[in-house]
Amino acid sequence: MNPRRLFVASCVALIASAFSFVTRGDILPALGSTFNLSQTLLGTIAGAAFLGMAISMFVGAPICDALGMKRMLGLAFLSHLLGTVLTVGAPYIVPHVEGGGFNSDIAFYVLWVSMFLVGCANGFVEIGINPLAATLYPKEKTHILNVLHAWWPGGLLLGGFLASIVINKAMGLNDAGMAGDDRATMILGWQIKAGLVFIPTLIYGALFLFEPLPATERVEAGISSKEMYSQVLRPMFLLWAFCMLLTASVELGPQQWQNSVLTKTSNINGTYIIMYTSFMMFLLRHFAGPIAHKLSPVGMLTGSSVLTATGLYLLSTADSAFTAFAYATIFGLGVVFYWPTMLGVTAERFPKGGAFLLGLMGCVGNLAISQILPIMGAIYDRATLDKLPAELRSQVAVEGKLNPGKLEQIKPANKEAVDIAEIEGARQAFRQVAVLPIVLVVIFGSIAVADKLKGGYRPEELNKELTPNELASDY
Repeated sequence: MNPRRLFVASCVALIASAFSFVTRGDILPALGSTFNLSQTLLGTIAGAAFLGMAISMFVGAPICDALGMKRMLGLAFLSHLLGTVLTVGAPYIVPHVEGGGFNSDIAFYVLWVSMFLVGCANGFVEIGINPLAATLYPKEKTHILNVLHAWWPGGLLLGGFLASIVINKAMGLNDAGMAGDDRATMILGWQIKAGLVFIPTLIYGALFLFEPLPATERVEAGISSKEMYSQVLRPMFLLWAFCMLLTASVELGPQQWQNSVLTKTSNINGTYIIMYTSFMMFLLRHFAGPIAHKLSPVGMLTGSSVLTATGLYLLSTADSAFTAFAYATIFGLGVVFYWPTMLGVTAERFPKGGAFLLGLMGCVGNLAISQILPIMGAIYDRATLDKLPAELRSQVAVEGKLNPGKLEQIKPANKEAVDIAEIEGARQAFRQVAVLPIVLVVIFGSIAVADKLKGGYRPEELNKELTPNELASDY
């Protein structure tokens, strides 16, 4: 067994997941144009990836120890391949309707299934690599999980560069991935972008194929399955899982919508913003250990939540490239440590939960993201509709909901009014979500104070026996 090679393979697997995330966000406008889908439907399609990730982690977490981490990563490899093939092949699968366009209903289901499969792949990746990293480096879990998850923003940066700069420039696409009236070029463009996921997938599949993987830390320590499952009942874990609902929602929900929102509000490709914040996150996650040691992981999360709330609200007011980058800096500094530190604290405070609790936390986070994306899409549509003048609103509403096809029809003759409405819709999609990190400030702050009163943050030792009182209440 080569720990370094296994860690590198884990990083590449996370890059594959990041590629799927950034290219999905980049191609959403083009998918909407290709298949005539509303923002609500696009949000639901994007949310399918996180629903798939949540379900795969919910199913995989309890059986990871039994099947082994290698089999989990094999399932990830197969799901990445199948889901990406289905996404790229959607124009050949979806039938046309009279008039030459695609059947929107069938397109929705094909894309939903393809995104769901890719999400399952991302979930199996998390199920495999998180306990693997904790097992390979048991003395520095929070730090090593931050270093591992630095390759999430690293993958976003690389994937965003390839999709939004290299492919767009080479094919003459604009920032939204459009090619004017040349629909064939637009479709080919988003197909190539979606196909980028094949590259890291084939690499991590080859790296893991011939390398033996160890048993998880929990198995090696001889902790029983019953004891592992009992950790779920600890009150502090239940509170921590609730926090994961909120941290995941405010980190990855807005990031998935950045291209659609900032293209409208700031006239800049939101993928550029993702690339910028990803570079910042990639660097900072390598220094998570020293920061967490100085502030404590929970103290670090408290400060992160203050910055996230501030940055997300300010992003909703951005109206230029300069303000978009400036406010994204604050938002990026806020979310940089969220996901890996939530996992790191889970591994340190509930080590007997092993791969099960790590997988359950990822499941909770992705379930939250799968729901926040269509909610943000619905906010976008509703605020757009409300901002339109009454006479235009009646022309584009079907059963009280915005119809994107009708909106496009009236846009040439009412461009200014439609643009103003769409900008307001985009702003509200960010602004209304900004309340969530404020809740986190209160919760994390309270936990940090409680830790301080007990002598500071302390990781739990795996061989330490918990008393019944400790299982019933952490504080």
